Amino acid sequence: FDRLVGNWVRPDGGYVIAISKIHPDGRVDAAYFNPRPIHVSRSNVAEEGGIIELFIELQGPGYPGSTYTLKYNPEYDAMVGIYFQAVIQQPFDVIFQRKQ
Repeated sequence: FDRLVGNWVRPDGGYVIAISKIHPDGRVDAAYFNPRPIHVSRSNVAEEGGIIELFIELQGPGYPGSTYTLKYNPEYDAMVGIYFQAVIQQPFDVIFQRKQ
């Protein structure tokens, strides 16, 4: 899971997920910026069928309960998945690339 440590940017808007630590129990120390910080209420990582999956839940003005469910693609060093915008109850396909 340590491959996920670092900063990840969503190219369609500059949103950033910053992962500083992954604990042995799967909890993730993560921060989210749009461009200001938005509280990450829950984040964890798991492996299913050889695929690393990251889950992040946001709690902040305009984001109460919004989530990211992302799968790591080692070939492209990117995370792809779904952003669920809880306020409007709508999912969006997203990609995050490692920020150099």
